[in-house]
Amino acid sequence: MTRLQGPFEQARPGDVPGISVIVPARNECPTIGRLVRELRRILPPPVDVIVVDDGSTDGTGQTALEAGARVITLAGRRGKGRALRRGFDEATGGLVVTIDADGQDDAEDLLRLVEAARAGADLVIGSRFLGRFEPGAISRLNYLGTRFFNHLIGVLYGFSVTDSQAGVRCFRRVLLSRMRLQATEYEIETEMLLEAARLSARIVEVPVRRMPRGSGRSSFSRVRHGLRILSTILRKRLP
Repeated sequence: MTRLQGPFEQARPGDVPGISVIVPARNECPTIGRLVRELRRILPPPVDVIVVDDGSTDGTGQTALEAGARVITLAGRRGKGRALRRGFDEATGGLVVTIDADGQDDAEDLLRLVEAARAGADLVIGSRFLGRFEPGAISRLNYLGTRFFNHLIGVLYGFSVTDSQAGVRCFRRVLLSRMRLQATEYEIETEMLLEAARLSARIVEVPVRRMPRGSGRSSFSRVRHGLRILSTILRKRLP
Protein backbone atom coordinates (compact mmCIF):
# COMPACT_ATOMS: atom_id res chain seq x y z
CA MET A 1 0.00 0.00 0.00
CA THR A 2 1.47 3.35 -1.03
CA ARG A 3 0.60 6.54 0.82
CA LEU A 4 0.44 9.48 -1.58
CA GLN A 5 -1.23 12.40 0.17
CA GLY A 6 -2.11 13.68 3.61
CA PRO A 7 -5.58 13.40 5.16
CA PHE A 8 -8.18 15.66 3.57
CA GLU A 9 -10.41 15.12 6.59
CA GLN A 10 -9.99 13.06 9.73
CA ALA A 11 -11.09 9.55 8.82
CA ARG A 12 -13.70 7.81 10.92
CA PRO A 13 -13.26 4.09 10.18
CA GLY A 14 -16.29 3.14 12.27
CA ASP A 15 -18.57 5.70 10.62
CA VAL A 16 -19.15 3.83 7.33
CA PRO A 17 -22.84 3.03 6.83
CA GLY A 18 -22.61 0.66 3.90
CA ILE A 19 -21.10 0.42 0.44
CA SER A 20 -22.43 1.64 -2.89
CA VAL A 21 -20.91 -0.02 -5.97
CA ILE A 22 -21.20 1.90 -9.23
CA VAL A 23 -20.90 -0.18 -12.41
CA PRO A 24 -21.05 1.76 -15.70
CA ALA A 25 -22.10 -0.65 -18.43
CA ARG A 26 -22.74 -0.61 -22.14
CA ASN A 27 -23.56 -3.86 -23.98
CA GLU A 28 -22.00 -6.12 -21.34
CA CYS A 29 -24.83 -8.65 -21.09
CA PRO A 30 -22.51 -11.73 -21.07
CA THR A 31 -20.62 -10.52 -17.97
CA ILE A 32 -22.88 -8.18 -15.99
CA GLY A 33 -25.06 -10.80 -14.29
CA ARG A 34 -22.16 -12.75 -12.87
CA LEU A 35 -20.42 -9.55 -11.74
CA VAL A 36 -23.48 -8.31 -9.87
CA ARG A 37 -23.92 -11.63 -8.09
CA GLU A 38 -20.21 -11.70 -7.13
CA LEU A 39 -20.35 -8.17 -5.76
CA ARG A 40 -23.40 -8.96 -3.64
CA ARG A 41 -21.76 -12.15 -2.37
CA ILE A 42 -18.26 -10.84 -1.69
CA LEU A 43 -18.72 -7.36 -0.24
CA PRO A 44 -19.80 -6.95 3.39
CA PRO A 45 -23.41 -5.81 3.84
CA PRO A 46 -25.11 -3.47 3.51
CA VAL A 47 -24.12 -3.17 -0.14
CA ASP A 48 -26.04 -1.48 -2.94
CA VAL A 49 -24.96 -2.45 -6.47
CA ILE A 50 -25.93 0.28 -8.93
CA VAL A 51 -25.56 -0.53 -12.62
CA VAL A 52 -25.75 2.52 -14.87
CA ASP A 53 -26.82 1.24 -18.27
CA ASP A 54 -25.30 3.58 -20.86
CA GLY A 55 -27.73 3.02 -23.71
CA SER A 56 -27.18 -0.73 -24.09
CA THR A 57 -28.96 -2.59 -26.88
CA ASP A 58 -28.27 -6.17 -25.73
CA GLY A 59 -30.34 -6.49 -22.54
CA THR A 60 -27.56 -5.48 -20.13
CA GLY A 61 -29.93 -3.55 -17.87
CA GLN A 62 -32.48 -6.35 -17.58
CA THR A 63 -29.77 -8.94 -16.87
CA ALA A 64 -28.32 -6.73 -14.13
CA LEU A 65 -31.76 -6.21 -12.62
CA GLU A 66 -32.44 -9.93 -12.53
CA ALA A 67 -29.09 -10.48 -10.80
CA GLY A 68 -30.08 -8.12 -7.99
CA ALA A 69 -28.69 -4.73 -9.03
CA ARG A 70 -30.40 -1.38 -8.94
CA VAL A 71 -30.41 -0.25 -12.56
CA ILE A 72 -30.34 3.30 -13.87
CA THR A 73 -30.87 3.59 -17.62
CA LEU A 74 -29.44 6.53 -19.52
CA ALA A 75 -31.20 7.77 -22.63
CA GLY A 76 -28.85 6.88 -25.46
CA ARG A 77 -25.10 6.54 -25.26
CA ARG A 78 -23.82 9.19 -22.84
CA GLY A 79 -20.26 8.07 -22.06
CA LYS A 80 -18.49 6.50 -19.09
CA GLY A 81 -17.95 9.80 -17.32
CA ARG A 82 -21.62 10.71 -17.37
CA ALA A 83 -22.57 7.17 -16.33
CA LEU A 84 -20.28 7.28 -13.28
CA ARG A 85 -21.42 10.76 -12.29
CA ARG A 86 -25.06 9.64 -12.50
CA GLY A 87 -24.22 6.67 -10.30
CA PHE A 88 -22.47 8.90 -7.76
CA ASP A 89 -25.65 10.97 -7.51
CA GLU A 90 -27.53 7.82 -6.49
CA ALA A 91 -24.93 6.48 -4.04
CA THR A 92 -25.89 6.43 -0.37
CA GLY A 93 -23.13 4.33 1.19
CA GLY A 94 -20.33 5.88 3.19
CA LEU A 95 -17.95 4.15 0.77
CA VAL A 96 -18.38 4.25 -3.00
CA VAL A 97 -16.69 1.58 -5.13
CA THR A 98 -16.29 1.69 -8.92
CA ILE A 99 -15.62 -1.30 -11.16
CA ASP A 100 -15.99 -1.88 -14.90
CA ALA A 101 -18.65 -4.24 -16.23
CA ASP A 102 -16.47 -6.15 -18.69
CA GLY A 103 -15.42 -8.93 -16.32
CA GLN A 104 -11.71 -8.09 -16.51
CA ASP A 105 -11.44 -7.20 -12.82
CA ASP A 106 -11.47 -9.66 -9.92
CA ALA A 107 -14.30 -8.71 -7.55
CA GLU A 108 -12.41 -10.40 -4.69
CA ASP A 109 -9.82 -7.60 -4.92
CA LEU A 110 -12.42 -5.08 -3.80
CA LEU A 111 -12.18 -6.39 -0.25
CA ARG A 112 -8.61 -5.07 -0.13
CA LEU A 113 -9.77 -1.64 -1.29
CA VAL A 114 -12.59 -1.49 1.23
CA GLU A 115 -10.22 -2.49 4.02
CA ALA A 116 -7.82 0.34 3.11
CA ALA A 117 -10.67 2.86 3.02
CA ARG A 118 -11.98 1.75 6.38
CA ALA A 119 -8.45 2.13 7.75
CA GLY A 120 -8.53 5.83 6.84
CA ALA A 121 -7.84 6.36 3.14
CA ASP A 122 -10.06 8.81 1.26
CA LEU A 123 -9.37 7.27 -2.16
CA VAL A 124 -8.05 3.77 -2.79
CA ILE A 125 -6.85 2.91 -6.30
CA GLY A 126 -6.69 -0.70 -7.44
CA SER A 127 -3.35 -0.70 -9.23
CA ARG A 128 -2.86 -3.28 -11.94
CA PHE A 129 0.80 -2.31 -12.08
CA LEU A 130 1.32 -3.16 -8.41
CA GLY A 131 -0.64 -6.37 -9.00
CA ARG A 132 -0.53 -8.20 -12.30
CA PHE A 133 -1.83 -8.31 -15.82
CA GLU A 134 -2.82 -11.76 -16.99
CA PRO A 135 -1.72 -12.61 -20.56
CA GLY A 136 -3.87 -10.67 -23.04
CA ALA A 137 -5.29 -8.31 -20.41
CA ILE A 138 -3.82 -5.13 -21.91
CA SER A 139 -2.29 -4.14 -25.23
CA ARG A 140 1.29 -2.92 -25.37
CA LEU A 141 0.19 0.54 -26.53
CA ASN A 142 -2.35 0.94 -23.72
CA TYR A 143 0.26 -0.23 -21.21
CA LEU A 144 2.77 2.35 -22.43
CA GLY A 145 0.10 5.05 -22.62
CA THR A 146 -0.84 4.57 -18.98
CA ARG A 147 2.83 4.66 -17.96
CA PHE A 148 3.19 7.94 -19.86
CA PHE A 149 0.19 9.51 -18.13
CA ASN A 150 1.49 8.35 -14.74
CA HIS A 151 4.82 10.04 -15.44
CA LEU A 152 3.22 13.25 -16.71
CA ILE A 153 1.06 13.56 -13.61
CA GLY A 154 4.14 13.10 -11.46
CA VAL A 155 6.02 15.85 -13.33
CA LEU A 156 3.16 18.37 -13.39
CA TYR A 157 1.53 17.71 -10.01
CA GLY A 158 4.38 16.49 -7.84
CA PHE A 159 2.94 13.18 -6.69
CA SER A 160 3.24 9.71 -8.15
CA VAL A 161 0.80 6.93 -8.86
CA THR A 162 1.41 3.61 -10.58
CA ASP A 163 -2.02 3.37 -12.25
CA SER A 164 -3.70 6.70 -12.98
CA GLN A 165 -6.22 5.07 -15.34
CA ALA A 166 -7.46 2.31 -13.03
CA GLY A 167 -11.21 1.75 -13.09
CA VAL A 168 -11.28 -0.13 -9.79
CA ARG A 169 -11.46 2.40 -6.95
CA CYS A 170 -12.97 3.03 -3.55
CA PHE A 171 -13.87 6.51 -2.33
CA ARG A 172 -15.21 7.97 0.85
CA ARG A 173 -18.49 9.52 -0.28
CA VAL A 174 -17.70 12.76 1.54
CA LEU A 175 -14.70 13.16 -0.77
CA LEU A 176 -16.76 12.51 -3.89
CA SER A 177 -19.30 15.11 -2.78
CA ARG A 178 -16.58 17.79 -2.85
CA MET A 179 -15.15 16.96 -6.25
CA ARG A 180 -15.84 19.19 -9.23
CA LEU A 181 -16.49 16.58 -11.90
CA GLN A 182 -17.23 17.49 -15.53
CA ALA A 183 -15.77 14.58 -17.50
CA THR A 184 -18.09 12.79 -19.88
CA GLU A 185 -15.94 9.91 -21.16
CA TYR A 186 -12.86 7.88 -20.19
CA GLU A 187 -11.04 10.92 -18.83
CA ILE A 188 -13.21 10.60 -15.71
CA GLU A 189 -10.59 8.48 -13.89
CA THR A 190 -7.94 11.14 -14.44
CA GLU A 191 -10.27 13.94 -13.37
CA MET A 192 -11.24 12.13 -10.15
CA LEU A 193 -7.60 11.50 -9.28
CA LEU A 194 -6.60 15.12 -9.83
CA GLU A 195 -9.63 16.38 -7.91
CA ALA A 196 -8.70 14.14 -4.98
CA ALA A 197 -5.18 15.58 -5.07
CA ARG A 198 -6.56 19.13 -5.20
CA LEU A 199 -8.54 18.39 -2.04
CA SER A 200 -5.41 16.99 -0.33
CA ALA A 201 -7.09 13.61 0.01
CA ARG A 202 -5.24 10.68 1.45
CA ILE A 203 -4.71 8.44 -1.57
CA VAL A 204 -3.36 4.90 -1.44
CA GLU A 205 -2.88 2.16 -4.01
CA VAL A 206 -3.34 -1.56 -3.51
CA PRO A 207 -2.52 -4.37 -5.97
CA VAL A 208 -5.25 -5.91 -8.12
CA ARG A 209 -5.41 -8.41 -10.95
CA ARG A 210 -6.49 -7.62 -14.52
CA MET A 211 -7.78 -10.41 -16.76
CA PRO A 212 -8.39 -10.54 -20.53
CA ARG A 213 -11.81 -9.82 -21.93
CA GLY A 214 -13.94 -12.91 -22.34
CA SER A 215 -16.47 -11.34 -24.70
CA GLY A 216 -17.40 -8.11 -26.41
CA ARG A 217 -15.04 -5.27 -27.18
CA SER A 218 -13.95 -2.09 -25.46
CA SER A 219 -15.20 1.25 -26.76
CA PHE A 220 -11.95 2.92 -25.69
CA SER A 221 -10.26 4.73 -28.59
CA ARG A 222 -6.52 5.25 -28.11
CA VAL A 223 -6.45 8.48 -30.11
CA ARG A 224 -9.75 10.10 -29.15
CA HIS A 225 -9.76 9.13 -25.49
CA GLY A 226 -6.01 9.42 -25.10
CA LEU A 227 -6.23 13.04 -26.22
CA ARG A 228 -9.11 13.69 -23.81
CA ILE A 229 -7.05 12.27 -20.93
CA LEU A 230 -4.06 14.38 -21.93
CA SER A 231 -6.24 17.49 -22.20
CA THR A 232 -7.64 16.86 -18.71
CA ILE A 233 -4.16 16.55 -17.21
CA LEU A 234 -3.01 19.80 -18.83
CA ARG A 235 -6.23 21.74 -18.20
CA LYS A 236 -6.38 20.87 -14.52
CA ARG A 237 -2.81 22.13 -14.12
CA LEU A 238 -3.71 25.62 -15.29
CA PRO A 239 -4.52 28.20 -12.57
